[in-house]
Amino acid sequence: MIDHSGYESDDDVAKVAAVDEALETAAPGNDATLARQAQLETLRTEIANLREELAAIVAGTSRLAVTEAVIVLETTQNRIRDHLATVLIAAGAIGYLWGASIRRR
Repeated sequence: MIDHSGYESDDDVAKVAAVDEALETAAPGNDATLARQAQLETLRTEIANLREELAAIVAGTSRLAVTEAVIVLETTQNRIRDHLATVLIAAGAIGYLWGASIRRR
């Protein structure tokens, strides 16, 4: 079983090893055993592919979040630059009112 970190636990590795050992010790001519081994290998391949896809999705999502954050930051900076006088007047007024309210206490 895969834990919350996305990695197999030691218990799961032991279970897989036990299944492998049971399959290897079975009669080599048994068609059912060969079919199970083929299914097991197919499942392992599918799990490996799914892990790779999940890693790609996580990496893409991280890049997307960073890109969106950069866009928001640049948009904010551009708005401040475009309205610099208004921003400075508003900041000065807020600072004056805040300072006046502190002096009265």
